[in-house]
Amino acid sequence: MAVYRRGGKWWYKFEFGGRRIQESAKTTNKHRAEQLEAKRKSDLVDGNAGIRRKTPPPKFEDAVRKFLEWSRSVHRPKTHALHETNCDTLARYFRAKWMDEITSESVEQFRLTRIKEKRQNAHDGSTVSPATVNRALATLRLIFNYLELRCPIKKGMFFKEEGLMRVITAKEELAYLREASQPLKDIATIILQTGMRPEEVFRMEVRHIDFDRRTIFNPFGKTKTAKRLIPMTQDIHELLKVRVARKESPWVFYSPAGAGREAHFERHIGSVRKAHDAAVARAGIDDAFRLYDLRHTYATRAAEAGVDVLTLAALLGHQTVQMTMRYVHPTDAHKVEAAKKLEMYNGQAIIKLAQETSRVATISATVN
Repeated sequence: MAVYRRGGKWWYKFEFGGRRIQESAKTTNKHRAEQLEAKRKSDLVDGNAGIRRKTPPPKFEDAVRKFLEWSRSVHRPKTHALHETNCDTLARYFRAKWMDEITSESVEQFRLTRIKEKRQNAHDGSTVSPATVNRALATLRLIFNYLELRCPIKKGMFFKEEGLMRVITAKEELAYLREASQPLKDIATIILQTGMRPEEVFRMEVRHIDFDRRTIFNPFGKTKTAKRLIPMTQDIHELLKVRVARKESPWVFYSPAGAGREAHFERHIGSVRKAHDAAVARAGIDDAFRLYDLRHTYATRAAEAGVDVLTLAALLGHQTVQMTMRYVHPTDAHKVEAAKKLEMYNGQAIIKLAQETSRVATISATVN
């Protein structure tokens, strides 16, 4: 029996299924410790301890490898790249662990430690955002689900992400577009006036533009409703005509030339992150502002202009009205205007009721 004394208690240590088991017997009696060790081994063989299964759980590194192979085959490149990044982060905490050794307690320790870490390449000392931690947790949960293992991640472990959706003001829009370089300026203008997702604009094909009907067809998306016809405004109509007239690429926004490389006409643009960050800095916009926020801005402005929620959901490519409501952020001024309208409506209703009451009273007096 491999029992030994440590800190006044007896411990046992042995190898099982390629794993090292080292635990306290929680007793000061050596004979009792040997009995507990024997029972522990028996439980492992019988599968009563939650470790031994018909198919033993893999180590974290092996689980990640299998998951990423699957992800590469079913996810878009951008989504797969996000999972790869998240797996690199998770490996710093869970490397060398077996999957069933990742418990709710260890996941909780991960999220509380990760949220305090400084952002990579951040010069202002800012820490990792709740959204970043949540994306890593979502990847970890997906790994467990893919391998059909019991997931230790509880719903309450995800941080709240309030305030992530932002609507820019007209003043910020003008400053941003003034400082935006091309093709960012045209891409941002299209998002602001159509509500398209950035990736939908990046992947826009010339053959899907109908200038006579003034529509853009988006042929891809996560849901059927994402595949939709999108109407053009006059500004977008003129903007796209100029771009399409060049006839250089099947893509409206092809991969541009850069330092040491030529433009790639057969490939659509993949990102404008650097150009966006530079434009935000030059425009002096202090608050966190993402390119995707232009879509939120479109949705909010459309709602304030009187577009009904069902039509807006169709324009945005949403499958449910509930999703659309998450994108609509009424401004304070719009809320004040709504209150005034309600006040006016209530006032008119009271006046009408008073007039009706007075008229009935007059008729009654005349009859009597």
